[in-house]
Amino acid sequence: MIPVKGSNPDTYDSMYKRYMELKVILSSLGVNLSEIDRIKG
Repeated sequence: MIPVKGSNPDTYDSMYKRYMELKVILSSLGVNLSEIDRIKG
């Protein structure tokens, strides 16, 4: 996902928004994201 940020920022922003939504859903279900989270910030 990081290489996409430089070449197509609109696509990156869209993917990042979906990624954040997924993190919220998984967190609410009790999934520990600290071990699987590879993207910081």
